[in-house]
Amino acid sequence: MDKPKTRSFSIISKALLPALLIGLLVGWVRYWIGYYILIQGVIAGLAIPWLVKKIAKDGHDILSAHRFKIAVILFFVFVFAEAIGFGFAQPVFDPFNWFARIWNGETVESVFGIFSTGGVVHKNFSGGFSGGFWLFLTLVDMFFMFFFILITMPLSTKKP
Repeated sequence: MDKPKTRSFSIISKALLPALLIGLLVGWVRYWIGYYILIQGVIAGLAIPWLVKKIAKDGHDILSAHRFKIAVILFFVFVFAEAIGFGFAQPVFDPFNWFARIWNGETVESVFGIFSTGGVVHKNFSGGFSGGFWLFLTLVDMFFMFFFILITMPLSTKKP
C-alpha cells in the first residue's frame, strides 16, 4: 500500500529539481543581465517540463494523472527559486527588497532587447522598467511560462 505513495513522492521530488535549478539560474541572470520579456517565460516554461521528462522517465503516468497540480507546484517552485536567485546575485541577500525597490520606482530592471531598438521605443524604455508596467510585463511573462509548463508536461504512453 505504501509503494504507490512512495513512488509518487519520489517522482514529484525528482520533478521539482529542474524547476528549482532553472529558477535559481533565471533569477541570477535576470538580476545581472536583464529581463527578457516573454523569452524568459517561454524558455523556462519549455525547459522545466523537458528536464522533468528526462529526470522522471519512470513516472510519466503519475505526472500525467496529476498534470495541473504538478504544473502549479512547478510554477511556484520556479518563482520561489527565481527570488532566491535574485538574492544570490545581490551583494547582500535580500531578494524581496529588490522587488519593492522596483515597484516603488527606486530602481529599474533593465530589459534586454529594448536597447537594440531605435527611435521612441529606445528613448522611452532604455532606462529600464519599474512600477506598474514592470509588474504587468512580469505577470504576462509568468502566464506564458505557466501555460507552457502545463501543456508540455509529460503524458503517459500507457493505454488504460
